[in-house]
Amino acid sequence: MNDALTAAPQAPSTQAAREARIPWTDRWILDAMRQHGHTAADRVQGAETAWEALLIAGATAKEVMDVVCGVTGCEPIDVGGVSPDAVKLLSAVHAKRYGVVPVKRVGPVLHVATPNPLVANMERDLAFATGSQVRINVVSPQEFRALRERLYGVARATIQVRVQRLEWLSKDPVTKLGAARSGVVEALDQIVSDALDQRASDIHFEPKELDLLVRFRVDGVLHDAIRVSQDLAPLVLSRIKVLAGLDIADRRRPQDGRASARFDGRAVDLRVSTLPMGDRAEKAVVRILDAHSATFGLHGLGFTASESYRVHKLLDQSEGMVLVTGPTGCGKTTTLYSAIEHRRSAQTNIVTVEDPIEYDLDGINQVQVNERAGLSFASALRSILRQDPDVILVGEIRDAETAQIAIKAGMTGHLVLSTLHTMDAPSAISRLAEIGADVGALSGALKGVIAQRLVRRLCDACARPVELSDLPTNQQMLLMGRKTSLLRIQVGCEACRGSGFRGRMVVPEILVVSDEMQSAIAKRADRAELTAIAKRSGLQPMWETGLSRVLDGQTSVGELLDNVTAPMGEDGSSQASVDSIVAQLTRGATGAARPSLPKGMLAVVPASTQGSSPVPARRGPPPAADAPRVLVVHDDRATRLALRDALEEQGCAVFEAADGEAALRYVRHLQPRALVTEIVLPRLDGIGLVQSVMSSAKIQAFVFTSQRDTAMHEWVTRCGASEVIREEQGAAFLATRVRAALIPSPVRLATGATA
Repeated sequence: MNDALTAAPQAPSTQAAREARIPWTDRWILDAMRQHGHTAADRVQGAETAWEALLIAGATAKEVMDVVCGVTGCEPIDVGGVSPDAVKLLSAVHAKRYGVVPVKRVGPVLHVATPNPLVANMERDLAFATGSQVRINVVSPQEFRALRERLYGVARATIQVRVQRLEWLSKDPVTKLGAARSGVVEALDQIVSDALDQRASDIHFEPKELDLLVRFRVDGVLHDAIRVSQDLAPLVLSRIKVLAGLDIADRRRPQDGRASARFDGRAVDLRVSTLPMGDRAEKAVVRILDAHSATFGLHGLGFTASESYRVHKLLDQSEGMVLVTGPTGCGKTTTLYSAIEHRRSAQTNIVTVEDPIEYDLDGINQVQVNERAGLSFASALRSILRQDPDVILVGEIRDAETAQIAIKAGMTGHLVLSTLHTMDAPSAISRLAEIGADVGALSGALKGVIAQRLVRRLCDACARPVELSDLPTNQQMLLMGRKTSLLRIQVGCEACRGSGFRGRMVVPEILVVSDEMQSAIAKRADRAELTAIAKRSGLQPMWETGLSRVLDGQTSVGELLDNVTAPMGEDGSSQASVDSIVAQLTRGATGAARPSLPKGMLAVVPASTQGSSPVPARRGPPPAADAPRVLVVHDDRATRLALRDALEEQGCAVFEAADGEAALRYVRHLQPRALVTEIVLPRLDGIGLVQSVMSSAKIQAFVFTSQRDTAMHEWVTRCGASEVIREEQGAAFLATRVRAALIPSPVRLATGATA
């Protein structure tokens, strides 16, 4: 009897031990089921969740659902129909972190579903992340996983409670905000952790009328992350300022500071800048300096083998000056750090002067500029020359004094690396001359210039091949006559967070100073002459290096166009494409066979309509060789077709554009004799187009519009339009008016007979 009484409790203990070995985050459901007298809780075996283990042990789905809803106070929800508005509010990152899926939005309330409603801080954090009121509802694990995979493409995974991954290294900043505001501390930690997870370079905190918008810059592109409610916004900004050592009471002046943290065991530096926005509102930008994710190596930055060879040849010089140029944010500093990595050794004394120091590099002597203390680039550089340096990095040449000292250093046995803000490599020489550098000394010191831009890499997980004929027509023109078998375009997947791109790469233009170039610099040659000499010495223009990356399938044409300016006929590349099209359009008047054009080549389609169907090729006979060119600009495809048909019947050679900016580019290239445009257009309206055209070219401008406002008609006429024709008057009427202006009828005498 006693043995039986002693042995009886062992079963639950054995069961408890077995349960303890299973990492269930919803283990509380077992206790709740036991409290309600369900014996299935004592028979559970291994399963992905405690909920499913109960079902295997014999509990019914209704029994488990009733217990979960009874304990949490949440209600079950039907996940058969999901609202698109709800899905837009909740990112895949937050859905995965908290084990929820969005279902619907009712007014200001976002309904989410989860099989585990007791995840710590779920409702509060989701409200913070979405800027909405959140209501938690219950679904079974099977329904949850099926819906999550359908919405986000997420594979099966256990629901995990949020893990603390961020540790601030500042001295006790939390107490300065007060213990009652500890929720703000967690909120900022969440924002910074999300930014680091997404490889963001900057976090923007932008005050709006009703809330605080948080945006991340990932791969050079800003996107909205979350919205912070109005009551929390000032506390979040104060928390940022405390961490950065700034004055939280001073909201009238810009402030700059730094903070340090440890994320997943690695050190991260944050550079904080605040800016007053009026009415005591402040905007803050946090620059993330994560050495773990930074790449210091030319190959990792995207330089090809031949480009790396040319750059290394410049860096291996024992003396002279090498410049890296480009606009802000083009990766100049990272390229310079890669150069330092290439030269770093135990036998080399490398000293840098920077403002600010972005990354702490082992074995490098780094000096921080401090203008208030009198330590400028020039004064620091002057002192560095007395420190026996081999390689000197000057963060930026901003004035004549710094330029002169850097040039002198380059001529006296030191290799000087620095940056300038210019658009291309030859312009760096002109820029130094403008700020007062000694051009004669510069010709002897300068060894080379690297101009660069950054473009996003296509995500290898989702990018797909594309035919040239499927691209927008303005992009087809840029690629005509080139090998396009490796072309790819972006799609979007979970790995790239739907953007279609992951990471960035450099597009360089490398100028190596030759003897001929030295002579030209000393003679103060202009940019055009310097560019011609550089090309003879092997310079490949930035556009061409970018295009080679497009043709290799590393990035897209649209991404290249967004970051590198396409040539406007100066080197013949774009103009040759246009001339080729014009020649093909007019060929055939002499009886020769007319070559087939790429599909849709007669239309210029804006980037926003890349998925639309291209305009078909001409249906009638080709125009005569001397036919007047007419550019038709309208965002409606059917209207463009009608106008084209009518104008071709009048003997015109017609080109089409779907937006004002594309039309303006074509006016410069094609030099049409007439322009037909609608007033309301994407990207540049018809009035602005007419004004731009009339100021730069002798073109007859006709407005073909659905607008009935006579005041608007008078305005566009004053801007230079020859005539305004309403759409109800018809395309045929417009075509006759255009022909009358371009191909005048024989002059009639007063008697009525023709001359």
